[in-house]
Amino acid sequence: MNECRRFDYISDMKTVALLGVVFGHCLLFYVGNPFFPETAGFISKGAMLIITFFDASLISGFVFCSGFLFANSISRKNRTMLQNLANRIKRLLIPYYLYGALWVVPLYTFFNIKCFGRPENANYLTGYKYMLLGCFSDHLWFLWMLFWVASAFILMKPLLTKKLLPLTFVISVGLAFIVQIFLTDFPYFKLSQTAPYFICYFIGICAFHFIERIEKIPTLLLFILTAIFFIGSMFYYKAAGVHFALGWLCKLCGILTSFCFFTALERFEAVRKIRTAKLWRYTEEHSMQLFLFNCPFVYLYFRVLYPLIGQYTFLCAIANFIITMLTLYVTVWIQDKIKELVRKNAKK
Repeated sequence: MNECRRFDYISDMKTVALLGVVFGHCLLFYVGNPFFPETAGFISKGAMLIITFFDASLISGFVFCSGFLFANSISRKNRTMLQNLANRIKRLLIPYYLYGALWVVPLYTFFNIKCFGRPENANYLTGYKYMLLGCFSDHLWFLWMLFWVASAFILMKPLLTKKLLPLTFVISVGLAFIVQIFLTDFPYFKLSQTAPYFICYFIGICAFHFIERIEKIPTLLLFILTAIFFIGSMFYYKAAGVHFALGWLCKLCGILTSFCFFTALERFEAVRKIRTAKLWRYTEEHSMQLFLFNCPFVYLYFRVLYPLIGQYTFLCAIANFIITMLTLYVTVWIQDKIKELVRKNAKK
């Protein structure tokens, strides 16, 4: 497949995954998850069901899409290994340090918000130290994780070019097990978080190689497969509690739930019309920026909303999501204006 083609449903899947993570953050206060320093004080069964599916499907689905698009780029771009690595540094590590230095560390220190990797009551200097080491990252952990996973497959590009998928699969699974067994306690640069995502990325590459056959699957069968894989994904926490490899299988079910669903939706004219709407096009174009800014807004708005409607799980979560998204649109708009001014001044 050498022709230049845009896969709209893969872009939709990536965008919805990032928006879903933001909504998932709004629900974390109701599942007993220590991601934020405060919780609602009770566990919502409805929130638990949604978070189970989200944890099985969203980030793993985004990584799947990244693998799919990497395979697509190999088929039509003749980038060298160094060019590919430089591209990942530009798109993943530079944003990690920019948003970490200018957004995460200042805000979390100013509001003294607890989060993974940030020592309690850490000052600015300590916060920057742990951010630079990839320990205090909060939601930005995802950038380091994706960098490691993508870099591994960039190194395996010769295998992919020759379509040696079985050998690539063996190496991917081997990397996943090595990280899971030997690096789970390694605290730096999120290496410990990468294990299942090597497999997710590889599945995305496979999907690209077989996409012509997949797109011929009847719509009804795709929806049936969506339902079957969804059921499998809902065993994520129970399966992971038995053995981590079973948890990986549930993540695979989560990926395939989303992939089958969005592949089927692509065939409906209404979906194409929604895709042309200005708000959706803006959201898709800026989805990564919206995600990178979302914390700690979610937490700060929960502080305000909880005394008012915090006992109503979904009312509070939906209100938090709407207010957060509106704030994110404004924040990204301001960021774009600042970039525009910097460019204009640089030309003078």
